[in-house]
Amino acid sequence: MLLLLFLVAARRRDEPREAMNQPSPSAPGKRITLITGASAGLGATLAREVVRRRKASALVLVARRADRLEALAEELKRDDPKLDVLTIAADLAEPEASARVAREAVERFGGVDVLVNNAGLGLPTLFADAPIEDVKQQIAVNFTAPLLLTRALLPSLVERRGMILNIGSAITCVANSALGAYGATKAGLAYWNDALRRELRGQGVTVCLIEPGPIATEFSKAMRGLVIMGGKAHPVVETPSAWMTADVEDVARRIADLLDRPKRRLSVRRRLVWPFRLMGALAWMFPALGDWMVTRVFHVDHAHKDQVADDLVG
Repeated sequence: MLLLLFLVAARRRDEPREAMNQPSPSAPGKRITLITGASAGLGATLAREVVRRRKASALVLVARRADRLEALAEELKRDDPKLDVLTIAADLAEPEASARVAREAVERFGGVDVLVNNAGLGLPTLFADAPIEDVKQQIAVNFTAPLLLTRALLPSLVERRGMILNIGSAITCVANSALGAYGATKAGLAYWNDALRRELRGQGVTVCLIEPGPIATEFSKAMRGLVIMGGKAHPVVETPSAWMTADVEDVARRIADLLDRPKRRLSVRRRLVWPFRLMGALAWMFPALGDWMVTRVFHVDHAHKDQVADDLVG
């Protein structure tokens, strides 16, 4: 085994430098950047950071809420009057949405240099309680849409030696009963991210996975506390302590740094990501201990859930 590892390492030293070390032919200020889930939270903050750094000549902002997209576009153009912004109101859960977004972006700008697959949908609930439509929606937005959108834009990304940034989740380190469907979509995204990075190796396309952990955004608030689905209230995990919750501006800055200094995987240090990784490693080595830890940390009080549901629904 040690000999095999040595041979692999030696071969990698002799191979050409990876695509993520090769600069895009587009000048930083000439990039066309497409961000999904751009109406609020991390997506909107990242758009502001990209504009602040003058890292794009044009933005394609995609989200469901057209009014928020238009307001953000006006704000960004005030900061950079030369900026060209295309807003596309689209629900990426719809089967044809990804193809439409790609088509409109290519028709307007000829292609895309940077694709940020940021849109995400988390509906915390025990899997047995989750309505089928909610499960389908999470799979469509978190997993299917990034694959289809990337596939539709891949020719221009290859031609422009572009960059793909996939927003994953640290939850994949530890299987959490309250986020089973959500975590599964993010785990699938991480697998595909690595597979795509290896497939595009040598073609000049950079592929990065970002695992930010909990962020103080509207998305995080929706993932906590009580969520009503199917007429029932579902309590999730306790709100993480302040030191565990990343600041959205800080995360946006770290992601924007990847535009000049790419890396395969970005995890926000000193947050919940690395404790999650440690817990995941222990759960893998000692399955019984892992089951006990996760059950204790992510405990769902069924009696309390049913009582709250009665109070809110009845």
